[in-house]
Amino acid sequence: MLGMKSKEIARDVLALGSWVFFILVIARAAIKPYRPFLDQLIIAGIVLLIIGIFWKKANGYVARGIVLVVFTSIFYQSLIYTYFVILAGIALLWSSWYLEKDWRRIGYGLIVGAIGIGAGYYLSGVY
Repeated sequence: MLGMKSKEIARDVLALGSWVFFILVIARAAIKPYRPFLDQLIIAGIVLLIIGIFWKKANGYVARGIVLVVFTSIFYQSLIYTYFVILAGIALLWSSWYLEKDWRRIGYGLIVGAIGIGAGYYLSGVY
């Protein structure tokens, strides 16, 4: 019974890196609008989508999750929030490992996420 419950919790945590949650954060940022935060997320999301179409080895949940960890931390500029979101990011990494047992896919997801972060951070200031 506990094993079933822990898998359910792991899937719930993994949902923090889903496209639905990513788009929810974008939609919330668009209400005000909060720029360049919104631009960073959109650019990073497009990059993640393009890479995800061509490279299936990366864990997309990890890639999207790490993008949200970094950009929401920069946006909120709160040490308490940053600690919280880092813990959530660690939980997301653990959940991914727990469900898939594949460190390579997780590592690729971190690399793809880092590419998305770089693109979102630097390209948002270009225009």
